[in-house]
Amino acid sequence: MDKTTKYLFLFVVFFFTLNLTAQKKHYKKNYISIVVPEETNTETSLSRYRIAGNTLPGSKVTINGKKFKVYKSGAFAGLMNLKIGVNEFIVRSTYRSNRSIYKKFFITRKDTKLKTTSTEKVFIEDTLMLPNKNIWLNNGDILEVQIKGTPGCKATFMDNFKMTELPTTETNGVEGIYTGIYKVKQSDKFEEKFIKFELERNGEKFTKNSKVKVSLIPNKLPRVGVVISERSFLNYGLGTNRLGGAKLSFLEKGIKLIINGMVGNQYRVKLTDNMEAWIPKEQVKLLPYGTLLPKSLTDSWAVYGGKKYDKIIINLNEKLPYSTRQEINPTRIIVDIYGATSNTNWITQHISAKEIKNLYYKQVGKDLFRIIIEPTHKQIWGYDISYKNKALQIRVKKQPRKLRISNLTFILDAGHGGNNKGALGSTGLLEKDVTLDIVKRLARQLKRKGSKVILTRDKDVESKSVDRLIKIKKMNADILISIHANSIGLASDPIKAKGTATFYKHICYRPLSLAIYKRMLNLKLEPFGNVGSFNFTLNSPTEIPNVLVETAFMSNPEDEIKLMSNRFKNRIAEKIILGVQDFLKKCKNNLN
Repeated sequence: MDKTTKYLFLFVVFFFTLNLTAQKKHYKKNYISIVVPEETNTETSLSRYRIAGNTLPGSKVTINGKKFKVYKSGAFAGLMNLKIGVNEFIVRSTYRSNRSIYKKFFITRKDTKLKTTSTEKVFIEDTLMLPNKNIWLNNGDILEVQIKGTPGCKATFMDNFKMTELPTTETNGVEGIYTGIYKVKQSDKFEEKFIKFELERNGEKFTKNSKVKVSLIPNKLPRVGVVISERSFLNYGLGTNRLGGAKLSFLEKGIKLIINGMVGNQYRVKLTDNMEAWIPKEQVKLLPYGTLLPKSLTDSWAVYGGKKYDKIIINLNEKLPYSTRQEINPTRIIVDIYGATSNTNWITQHISAKEIKNLYYKQVGKDLFRIIIEPTHKQIWGYDISYKNKALQIRVKKQPRKLRISNLTFILDAGHGGNNKGALGSTGLLEKDVTLDIVKRLARQLKRKGSKVILTRDKDVESKSVDRLIKIKKMNADILISIHANSIGLASDPIKAKGTATFYKHICYRPLSLAIYKRMLNLKLEPFGNVGSFNFTLNSPTEIPNVLVETAFMSNPEDEIKLMSNRFKNRIAEKIILGVQDFLKKCKNNLN
C-alpha cells in the first residue's frame, strides 16, 4: 500500500468511526418522566396545576402544544390552567431529529362552586350546615347556626328561633343561605342533642337535624382538666394549616386547666377573664365535676447563679399553665402565669446570678401574674421553664465565655428522612437526600474548625419532629440549625418561586437567622425572605438559639440544578458557617 492510499484508508476509517459515534449520540434513547402530578389520574378543585417532569437533556418538550423549557438537567416545569371536568395532557418530547415520544396524564377539576338550591320543593341541604362539630357552650356564649336550602322560606332552629336569609351580596350570588344566633343563658339545659332546623313555605315544611350534637350546659361548666401528655400545647384559636394551629404555649404533665367549652376535638381553656386558648382533647383528662378550680398565691422568690445557668424558683400551690415570649430593645423574657395572684413581698437576687440583670413582676389582672426578666446581654442563649413538684423553675442560659465557632456545640438537623421524603424536584431529586448531604458537609467543615457537632440523623431514617425536639432539649448544645429545601404548592408557578430563606419563631433568635440569610444571598440565590413567628416544631424551643434554612427551591428547575452540585452544597455549608461567625461577632460586648 503506497503512502497516499494508506492516508486515504486511515481517513475513511476515522470518518466512519466519527460518523458512527455521532449516530450513537444522535440516537440516545429518549424518555419522559412525570413527577408532578404523581398519578396518571388526579382529582382537584384547583383552577391551575403545577406540572413537573424530566426528559433526555437537549430534547424539546411541549404539553398540549405549549412549549416548555428543558433545562440542562432534563427538567421541565410550569403551570397549566384547568377547565371544569377532565383535562387531558399530552407531553411530547423530541430529541434532535428523532421520532417524538408521548406520555398522557389526566387531571379532573371538580366543580365546587355553590349553586342555589332548587325552588321546586322545600329542602335543606347538608352543605354549609353549622355547627359542624360537637360543641359545649357556657353561659353567655353564642351558638351560631347556618343552613343552605330552598330560598324564600321562613327558617327556624331549635323549634322557634328565627333565622335570616342572607342577601346575595353576602353569598356570592347564592340564594337560600340562612343564619341565626342564640345567646346561652344560665338556665339552659340542652345536653348532647341535635339542632333541629325547619324551612316553611306556604304551609309546606321540611325539617332536618344537625349532624353533630350540641350541649348548652352552663350548669356543668367550668370543669377542671389535667394535662396528661408530654409536650402538650395550647393553641390561640381553632384555625389550622399544614403546620397545625398557632401555638401559644407548650405544657408539661400535671398542669391543671380550667375547661369552659368544647368544639370538635378541642377543649376551650379559660386563662384569664379576657383570654382563652384551645387544647386537643387527647392531651387532657377531665377531673370529676366539682373539683376546685386551679389558682395559687405566689410566694417570695429568689434567683440563683450556676455554672451554665441562672435559676429562678417560684413556689406555687398548683401547677398552673404559663406562656412565654421575648422582647427586644431592651431584651426581656416575659413569663405569664395564668391563675396566679401575687403574695410576693420580696425577690432575693444572689450575686452569683450573672446572666440575669434585673428581675421583677406585675400583677396584670386578678388572674394573670407576669414575670419580667432582663438579661445581662442583648442576645438570649436559651432558657427553659418547668415545674419541680409545684415550684416553677426558669433557667436562663449564660452566654458562652468564648464566642468562637471552636467553643460551641452545634446540633444539625437534616429535614425529613425515611418514608418522609420531603419536597420532590423535577428530576426526581428528593429533599431528604439533599438535606442529609448538606448537613454532613456542614458537619465536616464545623469539625475542622474545632466545633462539636451532633446530628439528629446521619442516615436515611424517619423520625418525628417532636421526637427530634425531645432529643435536642437533652443535649445542652449552643446552636440548632435545621436544613431544608423549599417547594411551592400545586397552584403556584414553579418557575417564578425560587431562592433562599431562613425561618425563626422567637424574636431574639432572629439575629442568627438574619446573619445566615445575608450570607446565603452571596450564593446569588434569589431573596425569598427572612421569615419570623414560624410555627415549626424545631423553631419552637426557647432552650437554644435556632434557625431553619430553606437552602433553595426543589420545585424550581434552576435551583434544583444547584442543589445537585457538590460544589454548590459545599458553598452552602461555608456560607452558613460565615453567617454564624457574623452572629457571634455581634454578640461581643452586647450588654443589654
